[in-house]
Amino acid sequence: MPKKFRTKIGPRDIEILEAIDRCPLTAAQLKWLSNTFEMPFRDEHNLRRRLRLLGASGLIRCWPYALVGDGRAPRYWKLTRDGYRLLYGEDAPLPRRRHFEEIGHGRHHHTHALTQLVVRLITAGQDHGIRMTHFARENSVRLETGSFTVYPDCGFRLETREGKSYCFHVELDNGSERVRTRQDVESIERKLRAYDAHQSQFSADDPDRYMVLFVTTRSEARLDHVFALANDVMRNRQRTVFLGCGLETLMRHDPYREAIFRDHRGLKRTILPLNQVASEKPTERMTAPASA
Repeated sequence: MPKKFRTKIGPRDIEILEAIDRCPLTAAQLKWLSNTFEMPFRDEHNLRRRLRLLGASGLIRCWPYALVGDGRAPRYWKLTRDGYRLLYGEDAPLPRRRHFEEIGHGRHHHTHALTQLVVRLITAGQDHGIRMTHFARENSVRLETGSFTVYPDCGFRLETREGKSYCFHVELDNGSERVRTRQDVESIERKLRAYDAHQSQFSADDPDRYMVLFVTTRSEARLDHVFALANDVMRNRQRTVFLGCGLETLMRHDPYREAIFRDHRGLKRTILPLNQVASEKPTERMTAPASA
């Protein structure tokens, strides 16, 4: 095992470790996200040097993504157990082993796309005084009601400058899962029924009430089938439980100011009510880097 090097850990390093704990990040994604740091990285080369130092210290580790693209495959970074203990203390219970291990190649597209979504919402939110104050990693939340159990791809809370908060769970759709099925197997239909049944427990003003974001990574037209099915299975069609859009659309537009999401009735809306979004002009338009 290589000898670990000691390096002085500063506040910006803690921000790096906290960001990587949320979800695996490439250097390009982390540089983009660092726009929300107290001291952003303006040069990706400097960021890469810092990542290598943190890696040599045994706090983080990287692997290559198996993604189709131009040039060399990007590498994603994850915390080690030492990195996790640095953030949360020596006595903090550790997540499951796979939290620190290499991601299976079959999950690379899904993980990279989910990270793009999360980073986009965080960076775009900063323009409007909106913060992601809580984040639940993939499969860390279990929603159960009756015969249904569902594990969201992630969950988070968005909080406005005035302290108003909104909760969300995410279903990232890569087009590989069945939409409808008569069999008792995993499908979009089963997830829709599970979320709808679970949501029916909450009143409109319940702070634990949430909405589910269905985000497609391949074909946005697939949302037509998903929401047609949602309209069939929902107990109360007047409620808004599901919002959907394509990942490419989300990356190109401001989800807080532009109505890029739609519900099962075809109504378009922003991710938060517009009256909760600060109206000042952004100081810098934060779009995803091409190499992210």
